[in-house]
Amino acid sequence: MTENTEKIVSELVSDKQKFEKFIYTPIEEALTELDKRSKDDSIKSLPSLPNPFSDEPRAVLFRHVATPNYEARRFISIVDGLESLEPLILEYTSDKFFDKNEWKRSLAKIPFNKGIDSNGKIKFENVSVLDFNTNNGKPINEVITYSGQTLPDFHHELFLRIFPDLKDGVFDLSNWLKENGQSARNYYKSFLKIFIKNGILFENFLLEEPELTFNKNIVLPSLIEIESETGLKPLIVSLEPTDTEGDKFWLCHPYEDKSFVLNKIKG
Repeated sequence: MTENTEKIVSELVSDKQKFEKFIYTPIEEALTELDKRSKDDSIKSLPSLPNPFSDEPRAVLFRHVATPNYEARRFISIVDGLESLEPLILEYTSDKFFDKNEWKRSLAKIPFNKGIDSNGKIKFENVSVLDFNTNNGKPINEVITYSGQTLPDFHHELFLRIFPDLKDGVFDLSNWLKENGQSARNYYKSFLKIFIKNGILFENFLLEEPELTFNKNIVLPSLIEIESETGLKPLIVSLEPTDTEGDKFWLCHPYEDKSFVLNKIKG
């Protein structure tokens, strides 16, 4: 990271309003800009785009595994309201499973939303679908659940039960990420370049740890470099309202799905 980039990053993370303005594009503006850019042959696509982007731009959610939690449902609901884009969930199933990571832990110990308690807070009920001790440190696609399925297969069944029409709307990006550097420090810039003209990323980048360190060291320097090199800003729309981003609610599943999960792990 150059001294100038480091200075810009420092300024952005110290001002939430500047940070959000730098990263996000309002959805209507992003749609208009994507339409314009996708037709501009002077703007070059990446030399090697992931397969789902070969035919048309897509609306994208990038997660380790597609699962029908509230954030995925919000993403699909938003994109369903758009006429010009189809939803695509990109996965990273070859990444390592560690239960210290809140998002990965929510795949293994699924939180269900039981409603609001007397203090106005959401009540959660968790269901563990695997043994943490025997699976920590394994690639996610090798983690085995109590049902005998791999963790991705377990969640794909749950996902397609809710969204059967999205069978072709999920793509494992693991091989592409490996080809572009394996670690986030190496591949993230190439990943963000997809959203110059080939799609819109729906995401939230937080200013709290542990996300803050990743955003300071990886996300912001990548965005700064891309804009410096191309004169264009990757198209990123805030998925969750920024006043509720990072809330555990978004990792939860509706309580009515709990019985299906329990039946699977009990055989």
